[in-house]
Amino acid sequence: MRISELAEALQSTFTGNGDHDITSVMPLEDAGPHDIAFVGNPKFAQVAIEGKAGCLILPPGFDIPGRNLIFHANPRAAIAAALPLLHDLPKAVAGIHPSAAIDPTATVDATASVGPFCTVGPRCTIGANAVLHARVTLYRDVTVGERSILHTGCVIGADGFGFVWREDHYENFPQVGKVILGSDVEIGANSCVDRAALGVTSIGDGSKLDNMVHIGHNCRIGRHVVIAAQTGLAGGVIIEDRAIIGGQVGFGDKARVEAGAIIGSGAGILTSKVVRAGEPVWGTPARPLRQYLKQLATLSRLAKK
Repeated sequence: MRISELAEALQSTFTGNGDHDITSVMPLEDAGPHDIAFVGNPKFAQVAIEGKAGCLILPPGFDIPGRNLIFHANPRAAIAAALPLLHDLPKAVAGIHPSAAIDPTATVDATASVGPFCTVGPRCTIGANAVLHARVTLYRDVTVGERSILHTGCVIGADGFGFVWREDHYENFPQVGKVILGSDVEIGANSCVDRAALGVTSIGDGSKLDNMVHIGHNCRIGRHVVIAAQTGLAGGVIIEDRAIIGGQVGFGDKARVEAGAIIGSGAGILTSKVVRAGEPVWGTPARPLRQYLKQLATLSRLAKK
């Protein structure tokens, strides 16, 4: 695809040779004469200058003389839009794979894709254009919203970790609730979302979970939340809209995260703790980033004495 055609498709402006042919998207440091790469941060300017990319996507106002450039306010989003234009990306095929096991009471939209060896339990609903990759398991009473994507090995709707002590042993507390996933939700490989003990475990529209994330019973996750790998939520946690959760964060029961809050990787959120929006929090127990860094500096000075 010519640079001029690509810029038009991205609704962007360009400078340089608009007839130059671009065939693929590559990382900045590996891109060659017929590749396009992006520069989202000025600190990578020198890498871009020294590199051999045939075209670069840059934010407006950032110029590299003598190079073919496309200007876009969000270079990362632009490169994401360029990928399907330049690469033959795999597309989900609507229908149910012959090896999948679908309960007769489940409803699967005709446009949805259910992959090999998936299991869909009683009274489940799979929405339009949803994709279940191989070996996804939906227990009973799970709703998967439109265009949602569940990657290999997801388990949605297993019993929450609920037990009661009776005399001298634990007994199961029956988990009779549901799981509802909104539209455009994406859940990474080998992640688990437990059903509610009573009521609903829910994940809102547009939220994204990385691989190996665990969502406990009765958790409520808002819209457009992102959660990185190996994070675990105990029962009843509430995460409000647009929150960002780093990897390996642990949540105690009934913690709450305000809309737009940011939690750094490896943080520990205590039971019933409320994480406020504003400054990112870090550490265990989680606290404002400036306070966390100040304490680290103090400990470092003490260790040198």
